[in-house]
Amino acid sequence: MLIAVASPKGGVGKTTCAAHLAYGIAAAGYRTIAVDFDPQNSLRLHFGIPLGEASGLARGGPPAGAWLPRVLSGGGVGVLPYGAADGAQRRELDQALQTPGFLASGLRGLAEEPNTVLVVDLPPGPSPALDAVSVLADLRLTLLLADSASVSLLPGLHDGFYPPGVAPGSLHRLVLNQVDIRRRLNREITEFLQAQYRDSLLATLHRDEAVPEAAARQISVLEHAESSRAARDLGMLCRRTLALLNGGESARYSPLWGHNG
Repeated sequence: MLIAVASPKGGVGKTTCAAHLAYGIAAAGYRTIAVDFDPQNSLRLHFGIPLGEASGLARGGPPAGAWLPRVLSGGGVGVLPYGAADGAQRRELDQALQTPGFLASGLRGLAEEPNTVLVVDLPPGPSPALDAVSVLADLRLTLLLADSASVSLLPGLHDGFYPPGVAPGSLHRLVLNQVDIRRRLNREITEFLQAQYRDSLLATLHRDEAVPEAAARQISVLEHAESSRAARDLGMLCRRTLALLNGGESARYSPLWGHNG
């Protein structure tokens, strides 16, 4: 199964969400690999990978063969970082992503073992990675905040943000992050989205200091503060994600994973 985590804007907690999806799905017994297509190369930091580790997808040019040798181990999750890449290497990877078969072949090699879930962290906004991954994803999760800027982007999510060639069975859901009901506007926008996008809103994640504290320790919130509101919210997101995929058509008929997802 392939889960794409994206957002039309930065600063929404997309990478943190992707990391905790990977942690939670691995804890549920799946072989899980977190793949970073964001040039910020920060997904690795959630898994205790040393700051000086420079390897990754883009480092030294895109993989010409199997991607598995570039996967690192982090907290029970396989991690494929973006890598410390210069501008030329980033452009080279973007060009490779536009080459037919490049992405599908690389991801298929990562998911050869049964019960594998790939969680892909995409860069904010439109990108070659977004276009390439969206075409193959079983589930596309769009992260938004409970603010006016995010609300203004909602109409474009289905008409311009994702490419038109997504798989017929691909599912799309919204995740509302950093909700703080103590703030009036935040609370009102949250209530609006819960009412107007009831069928699309998969989870609401509340603001919690346990999240940055866990990030500072390079571990999951579930390990740092198991009884926190953030841990409960993220656990619910993981359970709903797996339930959605295991009960949905895309998990069974994805063009990339076939009947082995």
